[in-house]
Amino acid sequence: MVEFTKTIKDPLGLHARPVALLYDIIAKHRSDVSVSIGDRHTDGRDVIGLMALCGECGEDVVFRVSGVDEASCVTSIRNLSL
Repeated sequence: MVEFTKTIKDPLGLHARPVALLYDIIAKHRSDVSVSIGDRHTDGRDVIGLMALCGECGEDVVFRVSGVDEASCVTSIRNLSL
């Protein structure tokens, strides 16, 4: 399992476009991804859950990735601008 944090830099926060891009990355991988902001948590494959996190600019997003292709999944998520 790999755990890492990204800070939301988009002034609009975690809105529909970055959520869709994040979801696409996660959907292309077989690993399990858990996404948390503060005390709010969701499965990375739950697009509604990702939107419900309501991440704002400056907040930290914690990703926990576990599975056969976790290294590739982590790299792809780290390269995504949030």
